Amino acid sequence: MTVAMNEAELAALYRPRIRELAARVRSDRRLKDPEVTVSRRSQVCGSMITLDLMREQGRITALGWRSRACTLGMASLGLVTEVAVGQCRAEVAAAGAALWDLLQGQEQIFAAPWEELSVFSAARGFPPRFGSIMLPFAAIDEGFRQMG
Repeated sequence: MTVAMNEAELAALYRPRIRELAARVRSDRRLKDPEVTVSRRSQVCGSMITLDLMREQGRITALGWRSRACTLGMASLGLVTEVAVGQCRAEVAAAGAALWDLLQGQEQIFAAPWEELSVFSAARGFPPRFGSIMLPFAAIDEGFRQMG
């Protein structure tokens, strides 16, 4: 499916804050001895991320990454790598579910510390990008599943 975008839609979609978030993860930063490593790929656009996770008492203590994603996928990863440390599986999953609902057109008020996910409201009209935006949430969920 091809989505034609005019210049105004592109400017709204790739606003400066999206680019700033993406820049946070331009360079890979892997963990030396992670508890688990998970890779996820968007079936639609081919964006791919790899996350290294460490946890203690059910909470994420460190995240490492390798990103080969589009700007939106990298922006999502940039936000998640900053905010998810200290969070438990349920908190990350709730943020991901709220983000999915936002992308589907539902208004959302994100709980702290996830407020900045609202920046992805500009992507609502571009369903081919949803998978890339959701990659870090899917990777963290899978990581917790593997860790038991």
